[in-house]
Order: sequence, then C-alpha cells, then structure tokens
Amino acid sequence: MKNRPAPLISTLLILAIAGYAAFFSAQLLLHYYSFGSRSLDLGNMDQAIWNTLHGRPFHQTNQPGATNRLSLHVEPILLPISLLYLIYSGPEILFVFQSIVVALGAIPVFALARFKLHNDGLALIFALVYLMFPAIQGATLLDFHAVTLAPTFLLAAFYTLETRRPGLFALFAILAAACKEDMTLLVMMLGFYALFINRQYRLGLLTIALSALWAFVAVFVIPPAFAGSENIHWNRYGHLGDSPLNIVLNFFLQPQLVLSHLQKVQALDYLCLLLTPTAFTALLNPVTLLLALPSLGINLLSNFPPMQRANSLIYAAPIVPAVIISSIYGVANIKRMGEWRRAKGMFSRLTLHASRTTHHAPRTTLLFNSFVGIIILAASLGYHFFYGYLPWGGEFRGWEEVTDHHRRAERIFAQIPPEAALSAHDRLNPHVSQRETLYIFDRLEDADHIVLDITEDSWPLHPVELRHQVDQFLEGGFGVVDAFDGYLLLAKNRPDLPTTLPDPFFDFARVADPAAFQPQFPVAVTFDDKLKLLGYDLDYGAHEERLPVVTLYWQALAPLEQNYRLWPFFIDRQGKLIEDTSQRPLVATLWYPTSRWSPDEVILTRTLPWDLGDEFTLAVGVAEDAGGEEAKTSRGWADMAQRLPITEVDEGLYLFENKTWARLGTFQRTGRDSYAPVVPASPPRLQPRQVEFWHLIQLQGVDLPTSSLRPGDSLPFTLVWQSTAPLTVDLTTFVHLLDQNGQVVVQLDWTPQDSLGYLPTTAWQPHRPVVDRQVLSLPAEIAPGEYRLVVGWYYPVTGDRLPVTAGGSGDSVEVGVIYLTLF
Repeated sequence: MKNRPAPLISTLLILAIAGYAAFFSAQLLLHYYSFGSRSLDLGNMDQAIWNTLHGRPFHQTNQPGATNRLSLHVEPILLPISLLYLIYSGPEILFVFQSIVVALGAIPVFALARFKLHNDGLALIFALVYLMFPAIQGATLLDFHAVTLAPTFLLAAFYTLETRRPGLFALFAILAAACKEDMTLLVMMLGFYALFINRQYRLGLLTIALSALWAFVAVFVIPPAFAGSENIHWNRYGHLGDSPLNIVLNFFLQPQLVLSHLQKVQALDYLCLLLTPTAFTALLNPVTLLLALPSLGINLLSNFPPMQRANSLIYAAPIVPAVIISSIYGVANIKRMGEWRRAKGMFSRLTLHASRTTHHAPRTTLLFNSFVGIIILAASLGYHFFYGYLPWGGEFRGWEEVTDHHRRAERIFAQIPPEAALSAHDRLNPHVSQRETLYIFDRLEDADHIVLDITEDSWPLHPVELRHQVDQFLEGGFGVVDAFDGYLLLAKNRPDLPTTLPDPFFDFARVADPAAFQPQFPVAVTFDDKLKLLGYDLDYGAHEERLPVVTLYWQALAPLEQNYRLWPFFIDRQGKLIEDTSQRPLVATLWYPTSRWSPDEVILTRTLPWDLGDEFTLAVGVAEDAGGEEAKTSRGWADMAQRLPITEVDEGLYLFENKTWARLGTFQRTGRDSYAPVVPASPPRLQPRQVEFWHLIQLQGVDLPTSSLRPGDSLPFTLVWQSTAPLTVDLTTFVHLLDQNGQVVVQLDWTPQDSLGYLPTTAWQPHRPVVDRQVLSLPAEIAPGEYRLVVGWYYPVTGDRLPVTAGGSGDSVEVGVIYLTLF
C-alpha cells in the first residue's frame, strides 16, 4: 500500500476536519454570546482555569462546599490548558481549542482504518463517520469539558499501540487519563488489550499497574481530600449498594439488582443507538468493543438519567472510540474471511482458470469496499438525519441570534471591579467568572456586587421572587451602579449610589421605534377604551429547549391610574386550558406595570417558554389588578367582575365570555421546534340543507364520505352552521349513528368548533358561517349495513334538546346515510 494517501483523499480529510472545527467553534461562540452558556458548567470551568493560571490551582466558588474543582473531578489536563489564557483570556479560546482537538480525532481514525483495511476510500468514510457521530458532536456543543477531548487521545493511543509506538502511546494515554478520573479505566483497558491481544507484556502490565494506581488516587483520595467527604458521585450508584465494596459484591450476591436497573434504563436501546451509526459492524469484533466497558458500566448503572443519553451531553462520547475501532476491525474481519475463501478456491482448483480468479480479485475487493463503504456511510447519514447536529441533522440547533440586548451587556460587565466578590445571574455567570470569588445568584455570602439580567431565565428563583429580592437588596444596603435594558448592577456599602431603578432600566419592555415596528401578526383589540393590543409575534425560547414564546405588543390609550393584569393564555381545541400566566407571569409587567406606561410607548410583553403541545390556540384578556393587600383576596382573572370588556376588535376575531377575551390564532406544530398558523377554513362544497333549530341556529350544509366504510374506520364529517341572532347560552352538538331499528350505535357530543378550535355558541357572530369538522370513530364490532346519521342540539346543564323549527320535525334531523361493508 502507498505510504501516503491519494491527494484527493487527503484534501477531503483536511477539509472535513477544518469544516468540523470551524462549524462547531462558530456554534459554541454564538451559544456563548447569546447567553446560552450557564454557570454550571462553563462558569465553573472558566473560573477554575483562570484561577489555575493565576496561582490558585483549580480554585472555584460557584458551588457551595466545592471551592476546588478537584472535589468534583480530577482533570490534570486543565493545567496545560490554562496556558491558553496567555493567548486569550476567555472561554472563547476553549471552544476553538476543543473543536480543533475533537476534529483531529478523525486523523487516528483514518490512519487506523487505512492500516487495517488498506483502502483510502474506506478510511475516509470512517473518518467522516467519526465526525458525524452525534455523541461526539453533542459533547462538542456542551460548552467546554475536558472529557470531550478524551476520544481523540484514546483513538490516537490505540493507533500507536497497534503500530508499536510505545512512546507515542504513553503520551496519548497520559493525555486521555488526564481528561477525567474515569478515563483512566479506559486507558487500563488498552493495557489489557496490549497484554492479552498484542502480547506486549511489559507495556501492558505497566499500563495496567499505573492506570489502577492513578484511578485509585483520582477516585478515592483526591476528591475526598478536597471535598471533606467521600466522592460525591457515589450517590448515583446508591441503589446498588451503600459503599463501593458493597456495589461490587452485589454484582455477584444480588445480580437481580443490576439486571433490573439495566432493564429500567433501557440498556439495550442505549447500545443500539451507539451501534447504529456504523451499521452494527462493531459487533463483528467484540474484543475491541470491550474497551468501552468501564464507560458503559458507569453510564448504564447510574441512577442519573442524563448519563443514559446516547446522542447528547458528554457521557457517551468516550464510548465512541471503541465503537469506531470495532467497526473498522469488524470490516477487516469480513474482508479477511473473503480473501481466505478466495485463496482457498485458487489452490484447490490448480487450473489455468485460477489466473482468471486472480485477475478478478481486485474487482472483487473494489466491489466489497464500495458495498461496505456505502452501507456504513448510509447508516451514518441516516442516523445523523435524526440525531445529528449539522444543518441537515435532527438536532441542529440553528444559528443562535446575538441581539443588541446581548451586546449591551459588555457595558455593565466593564463596570464590575476585577477584585469584586460577585453574585451573578446564571447565564451571566460565565461572562464574569474570571475572578477569585464568584457565586451563582441568589447565593450572596460575602458578595459585594450583584449582576442580573431580569429579561433572561430567572433560575433559580421564580420571577416574582426575583423582583421581591431586588427590592430587599435596594432596601438593605445595596445601591444601583448601573441599570439599563433589564440589566442591573448593584454594589454594597456605597451610600453614594441611588437605591431606585432608573428609567433606562425599563427599556427592555419598550419597543425601540414605535413608529416603525411591525408585529408578525397584527391585530387590534381594545379593552375598555384603556388598553389596545396591537399584535403579537410567535417565536421560540433560545438555546437548548426552543419552546414557544409569544410577544404581545400593547399601547395605553391614555395615562392609566391603576395597574391591569394582562392575561394571555393558551387553550386546546376543546377549550381546555393548556397554560396561562398564573404560575409563569409576564416579566415585563412585574417590573413595569401598566400604571407607569405612557401613551406614546409601545410595550412588549413576553410569555415564558413552555411546551404547548402539537396544537394550541392563543387567547387574551385584561383584568384589574388591585395590588397590595387587596390583591391577596382578589380572584384576579377568575373574577368576571374584574375583567375589562372588549370595546373594539378586528372583524375577524371572535369574543368569548361576555366579550372579555378574544381568540387570536391557532398554531400547529410543523417541526420539532416550529409552528405554523392554522388558516380559517372556507365552507367546502356541501350538500345544501335548510334546517333550523329553535329559530336561531341554521344548518346550512353537510359533507359526508361518498364511499362505503368498514367497521373500525373513522367517519369524518363537516357541518356548516349559522346563527340568526346572538346566542346567550352555550349549547352542545350531538350526532347519533342509528341502525335500521333506530337504535344508537355510536354517538359524539361536543362543544362547537371551527378550523381554529373552540367556538361555543355564545361566541358566534350572527350570519357568519361556522365550519365544524369532526370525526366519529366506528366500533370494530359494528355489523355491516345501512346506518342513518342524525344531528341535534341540547342544553348541557339540563340535557333538554332544541326543537327543529324548520326543515324537519322533532329534536334531531337526519343528515345522511352511511354504508358499512366488510371489504
């Protein structure tokens, strides 16, 4: 085989590595600059590395009781990594460094595949499979963790072990073990491989002995010495025993504990997910798959559910090298078996035709390489489509937006003294972590400065509690250093500072240019001639969980003397409440209540991110907010007397409950984190009907299936209604499917709906058609034959039916005949 790969292959490999490093560096940087990174873990990591460089090795203060990172994890590699801060002192350099190191893992993969398979094309495919492995990509995107570097070092260590380069093997083995305490166990497995498979007795025994010694020190000596107690991670295995010794003994004495837990965490599903990207070829060489046994055990035996995620976080990444190695060796085993059979055929025949076999051997090898390469690449691409993080992958998180609000934070960060003991909001924490003393807000202890962003996630406090605490700070010795656009920097024991929030602080609740702004969905809803809703946007919460967020735009029509409770809420198609602001309030009005609004402002209020399901309807109302002591006895929105009436509204919007709230729009999920508005349906081509109930409700048309149905099918139907005058009571519709004896076989009762969902009769607008589409489920045991479908109305409280006053008689009307057949 050529010593060097073909130029085209080398170029493609370099481009893939460079592309990976560039793409994931950009993703991490945008995540950081848009405040996606958090105190745990990036704040911890940045503070520990910065303090290491400044003579306080591994010092951190974010977590109570963990003033040294060694109490949590033993990661000696952070010592040389801290030197990167001499080039650029900030997490950004960690992101770039991590992306490059992970991308370079493709080189030992390529080299090993080329060494075993003697084919540049297959080697490139395996390198690409490594770079597309969701477990590797997910770990890369989880800010910076030293353990994310380990797969590259483990792959390089295995390759140098196989190619008999003990010096390089020792280097990469040390680097891998330095990434995290449990990586030492994977290095130990390489020692067993060297001893029993490669028969490198001295190297294998030395690797095993040193790994065992360091593993003992890194797990049982160092963390307890700094934490003042046993290793804090043992509680993740407490279900298997109350001590490390008992856990080991229970493997033999109570194996049912282990088996029951593995079944509970769906261990087989976890393994299948990890084996799929290489088309399960790793199973063809189980010996090397055993190299991952320590990490598999650590993850699967834990009672910490994140450790069983195969495609995200950091826990599965160290398993990937064993999967990639085993897949390469599995393919080599198949290839070697095929070559042996071909050689056996040549020697058995010993004829002139044997030369023909030899002549076709390269073609056979080419076909084999092509076939295997296509299968593995297709498996990797297919798996990546569902779970990968590249733009075509199912977990691609988009290009996170760095807004003007995010950029303005630099102004407030610049005012924090370097020596300050600081308590910082969760998502601000990693941006101010290069200091000796840092706490996650709301932990104060000896903090003399506090920095907050009340527009972002208020964790760990509820938004109401956050507001209450800020009031307490301002009354208890803290003053305002600066406050603007929702950012707040407080300092203690500074009597020269003001103790009230300045007006620029509330800019986060104001539209910057009221004359130019345009909402995504313009509407016009006026409440009691006091407040006007101008429109709303539907977007998604930033960062990992992109859940729906609605921004509503408001205007006070005159100065308001009291506060009002803005009440957006979400209902399903049946009118059942999905979510409202009772538990997750509008942050803007907590800080900037309506009594402070000016008529020349446009105010924006945002709902907090929440999972609203596959379909939801947005509605809105306004109620009086008494405030103070009166608010404690007020029922708020639930009290109809406190609601403001809607005095003006767009023609197309329906009003509910005595015109106190409006239905704005319905949205259906179109992707993992995207929704589209449901467009109001126009009446379909119907069988015209002229039926009237109670002189007020007209049935104008019916749409039924024209073909026969079978038992167990669904019967879709459409009814078009219209009222001749406003209705003052909510009525219930029913349909009955009657057999030839007039007996009810199946029925459906419901509150009327249109294409947007819940639409009770009290919300109907006279002479405006209501297109109501429903589905009647037919029983599987229903007999074939002819059935009649009848429809009617009744009062839900009494059950009394409405009479048919035109187009029929009685209290229901037949709308069609349904034929059921067996075939």
